[in-house]
Amino acid sequence: MPDRSDTQLLEQLKKGSAAGVARWFKEYHQSLFMFIRLKIDNDHDAEELVQETFINCLKHLPLFRGDSSIKTWMQGVARHEVADYYRKKYAKKAILALPLNELFPHEQLENAHELSEKVTEVISHMSDKSRELLLLKYIDNKKIEEIAGEMKKSIKSIESDLFRARREFKELFAQRS
Repeated sequence: MPDRSDTQLLEQLKKGSAAGVARWFKEYHQSLFMFIRLKIDNDHDAEELVQETFINCLKHLPLFRGDSSIKTWMQGVARHEVADYYRKKYAKKAILALPLNELFPHEQLENAHELSEKVTEVISHMSDKSRELLLLKYIDNKKIEEIAGEMKKSIKSIESDLFRARREFKELFAQRS
């Protein structure tokens, strides 16, 4: 539960107060850095994720209801940033894992680096739901049953969502060709 100080800070942030943003950064930067640094093996990348976390928190501030402390909320956002970091780091696995020949039998790309960049770009422009499904299925190598369990959905629902995610990927990929 947020304390009075959090509530005041939250009000300042929602009003766009520069002093509130400065106080927020000063108050939470170090603990957020330490939280992320425990999960990332170098300072530079950890610092970049701290910055991304602050940016995303600011972007999504209107959605924060204040049900938890600001620190807890920020750590939740940071967890997603860390997960995205590792997914991007292993984006080349997507080349091998995504059924590209099934989706693009006529697509001829010169080299794996070019394909990796294109796949990464396309995935970053997908809807959150589709991106998450493709990453869970093809990067994390999860079975449909596992994904359904995690998302508390039926297997058929996940199969349908995965079909739509592949179609979205294919359409976006084609647009960038």
